[in-house]
Amino acid sequence: MALCESQAVIAVRAPAAAAFFVFFLLLAQLPRQAAAGSGIKLPPPAEGAYHSAHPYFGPYDDAVDADEIDSFVALSGKKIVWSYVSFNWFGGVNFPAEACRILHGKGIVPLVGIMPWSAPEQGRAERVYTLERILRGDFDADLRRSAKEAASLGFPIMMEFGPEANGSWFPWSGAWNGRSEDRYGERGKPDGPERFRDAYRRVADIFRAGGAIDVTWVFHISSNGSPKEAWNYASNYYPGDDWVDWIGVSVYGRLRGDEPAEPFDRIMKRVYPGLCALSPTRPIALLELGVSDSPKAGDKAAWIAEALGSVTGARYPRIRAVSWWNKKLRPDGSPSTLEIDSSAEALAAYRDGARSLVDEPHWGE
Repeated sequence: MALCESQAVIAVRAPAAAAFFVFFLLLAQLPRQAAAGSGIKLPPPAEGAYHSAHPYFGPYDDAVDADEIDSFVALSGKKIVWSYVSFNWFGGVNFPAEACRILHGKGIVPLVGIMPWSAPEQGRAERVYTLERILRGDFDADLRRSAKEAASLGFPIMMEFGPEANGSWFPWSGAWNGRSEDRYGERGKPDGPERFRDAYRRVADIFRAGGAIDVTWVFHISSNGSPKEAWNYASNYYPGDDWVDWIGVSVYGRLRGDEPAEPFDRIMKRVYPGLCALSPTRPIALLELGVSDSPKAGDKAAWIAEALGSVTGARYPRIRAVSWWNKKLRPDGSPSTLEIDSSAEALAAYRDGARSLVDEPHWGE
């Protein structure tokens, strides 16, 4: 193609050739945009699965701390490919550019989670940044400004809109935006998930149009969605392959208490087929993986060994990344015991299981 174009230019008379050259020069300076496959993306590694994590970044997951990163890498004995950081909207829609630069400076890909809420309060309807208002375009100016900041970073990032969208604990979930009603959009589609799907598409389109195309887009649900009704299935939320590069899921064996942790394989046998059905090609990431410690149950190390062994052993071949949720404190300030070093046995199991995970990104188009 390039050879044919060069021959065509040579064959044109000088004045026309000059104009033709100026046209292509201007065209080259336009922002690359919109096509789902354009820009620098993070595909899965050629073999195996990435090792990623969320070190503790404060109660709202947005206070990136280089020491916490170094601590996790030292404890795990393994570098991490990406790390999550929240893009909270309380206090204003301000893109976390500095947090991204800190992560990039540590050789880590930022995974920016867009959190459209006006206060970090779960289990209630959003008062300001509703999906309806996002769809109406009320925050397009803020999003365009954020897209410009993301584009100016000078390095590729990952982004997700509305993590765990099928969880009623978050205000952008279908549970707070129409549930199973059928008054919005396509007939036969439950309104809550459909509004989320369309808001996700709108946000991604604004970022692409604003020049932020070196972005790997992630769709993120919970393995334990609520409510457990057909309208809340992940398939109703999925934006489509034109907007999504990775499909992600949160998987926790236990978050608190002393009851035995739900086995990792039992969770995956329940959710893995549905994740694969969302797309025939998109890789799957365990975006949040964790289990709390319980001296009474005494099963954390075994749970870690089973989970990481299942991934590295390719028991679920579409799973191509693991990201441990190493958050030390719950939002109320109490210990979470999710960290990999909550016990010597847990740490040993993690280090052993993570040994063969991939710790370098493999960039593509």
